[in-house]
Amino acid sequence: MRFRRPVAVVISALAAVTLLATPASAESFGPIKSSCSGTKLETWYLTDGGTSLGRTELWYSSVSGGQNCVITYNYVSGSVPTGVSLWVDDNNNRVLDSGDRNSYDYGTYASYAGASYRNETNGHCVKVKGEISAGSLYDSFVTGWRNCG
Repeated sequence: MRFRRPVAVVISALAAVTLLATPASAESFGPIKSSCSGTKLETWYLTDGGTSLGRTELWYSSVSGGQNCVITYNYVSGSVPTGVSLWVDDNNNRVLDSGDRNSYDYGTYASYAGASYRNETNGHCVKVKGEISAGSLYDSFVTGWRNCG
């Protein structure tokens, strides 16, 4: 009985640190950086009923064995759910499966999600997803495999 209180205090302290260190409204996986660099390859526009919500861009740079990078900019005022994903077809079968690398960033942002990127992409196709949700307005897309080579 003597140890219950100190253990409870330690557990509470760890939980508080975890909650403070992790933003409740964002989820990301894989490397993230502040912007994409290199050459912009493609742009996809997110719209709903004629309302422009934002755009997703795919970038390529020859650094680090080839780097593909994606970012979704939102045009909506205020912070809204915004997301971006990038998959690399590492096993070159053009099927989204466990042999592929993924990098993504989804959260409630005022300007953009990402930039999510992967290195060592030369010789591999990539797939992109972009998403924005603003109240009743919503749009998302997932591309086919592209930028192969």
